[in-house]
Amino acid sequence: MKSKKNKWLISLVLVVVLVLAFALPACGPAAKQGWYTPEGEKVSFKIASPPGHHDKALLIVQDLKDFGLDVSAPPMDSSTFYDIIYTPDAEGSLQAFVWADDPAPDPWSDWIWCYFADPEDWGYMWNPCWYDDEEMNNLFFENYLATNMTRKEEILLRMQEKLAEDVPVVYLMREDIITACRTDRWANWFNEMGGYATWINEYSIREVTNVTAETRLNIAVPSMPNTLNMEQLDFQNTNLGTIYLMIVYEPLYAYPKVDPATLAIDPDAAYGFAPRLVKAYDWSYEGTSQILTLDLEEGVKWHDGENFTADDVVFSFKSMVIYPWAPNMPINWTAVYDEDYPWCDDDICPDDILVEKDGDYKVKLTYVDGYHQPTDYLPNDFLWYSIVPEHVFGPDGETNYPDSWNEDPAAWDGECIGTGPFKVKEDGYVVDQYLLLERNEEYYGELPAATEVLFKLYEDDNAMWMAFESDDPNSLMDLAIAGVKFQKKAQYEADPRITVEVMPDLSISALGFNLHETGGYAPLGELPLRQAIAAAINKVYMCTMLAGGYAEPADSYVYLESPYHHDSLPNNAYNLTLAESILTAAGYKLYEDGVQVN
Repeated sequence: MKSKKNKWLISLVLVVVLVLAFALPACGPAAKQGWYTPEGEKVSFKIASPPGHHDKALLIVQDLKDFGLDVSAPPMDSSTFYDIIYTPDAEGSLQAFVWADDPAPDPWSDWIWCYFADPEDWGYMWNPCWYDDEEMNNLFFENYLATNMTRKEEILLRMQEKLAEDVPVVYLMREDIITACRTDRWANWFNEMGGYATWINEYSIREVTNVTAETRLNIAVPSMPNTLNMEQLDFQNTNLGTIYLMIVYEPLYAYPKVDPATLAIDPDAAYGFAPRLVKAYDWSYEGTSQILTLDLEEGVKWHDGENFTADDVVFSFKSMVIYPWAPNMPINWTAVYDEDYPWCDDDICPDDILVEKDGDYKVKLTYVDGYHQPTDYLPNDFLWYSIVPEHVFGPDGETNYPDSWNEDPAAWDGECIGTGPFKVKEDGYVVDQYLLLERNEEYYGELPAATEVLFKLYEDDNAMWMAFESDDPNSLMDLAIAGVKFQKKAQYEADPRITVEVMPDLSISALGFNLHETGGYAPLGELPLRQAIAAAINKVYMCTMLAGGYAEPADSYVYLESPYHHDSLPNNAYNLTLAESILTAAGYKLYEDGVQVN
């Protein structure tokens, strides 16, 4: 009897031991899972993204997890994201990130390549990847300064090839934009690449005509500047900000009115001359120095009634426009490269900028030391910046300035005094609510039909489109500067009040890697890992899932339809077998439940 009892006790103990063994966590190290570097470090990183691109980040995470990488994409608000994306060496800097930007709709998109220019010597240029390659730096600079279009094409093709080889970014997709406008109240909308109103398209607002007696144009925007201070780079972060610079202030000349059909026939059409404050220009030489002479419009008045003159252009160039500098600006390059030169806060000093007036309505810009411009188009940098009144922003102004205005003219709004067809209405700006403009009746050009333009902020996408669909005169919106979700396309096409068009968008989205030596994630600094990631992302599926097929995979910042697109770039095909072979050949190990499987 005792023997049976002992056996029963022993059995009970064994059962308890087994239960505890399976129920309690293991005391030893967890079994290895996923990819490990040749040095034995598990590959594990985070992908940051602002709200508008978080859906792309989540699909990338799923693709990379399926491939065996330990990746996550915690949500991040836009302010935080854009505060740190261009500081790759900062504490808490991003390891990888999804974002998008808009190449200019021309064959070259010169400015966009600054994302890959030397991040230290040309420090103003945005380079969130901290990618630094000598050949790419030389190509970037040479592209700006090439004097014939054939050479520019050769450089552009090599730049695309070089970036595809080194993979500082994985280009993701270029979406179509499904655009919609109310044509029951306004007609003559102009739609081009990017939509009815963008940083290249002010024409809808300037040229739209009213069908009814309504004279106020109502436009919904998903974002707006949080100040009207004339920090022009900040304005350029939003479509509304750039439109403000074009219709309240004005640039010297504008992007021409070009639609995709025109570009298909003539890819250089976007370099046509669309005059604003400059009515004509001429290229010439004085010795070895190239001269660009700008003939200004006469009879132009600032919104406060003062005359616009060459003094305003010279002041703007020296204090507000070439701020910061770019390689094709009229600069004294000898001073720039003189190691003993007393720099102005590591930037170009006003005296280095070779701009001078030649009478009240003529300005000369000098390019020296062999830095010449192609003469068949004007530098596109000047399309981005508006001219400001010297009598308001300059040191001799008599307006009521903030105490610090003379230290930084861009740190205040200049009372919003521009030359454009619209001016800010009194009390017409409320931060994070709306911007109300009224027509400038003294405008030197053709007056727009709209006597007022209301830009109203809608941070909620559903509320914005409900206002667009509404006929309530207190809330209706004639246009939303945003793309229609593809799920609503059929609904709007069936609505007789609304016109719907599908246009190529300007933006190309990409997954970028922080390659900074100390601020980045070290394993992503290794090329094989970036190549494998590129091969593990299913771009076609992304285009289908997120855009309903109204998108195409991207492989460069040059649009696929451009004749200057490189058509055989490496590291772009979705191929999990290739991705695994790349890492295996480089010495990476893949584990499942502690067992190496590659």
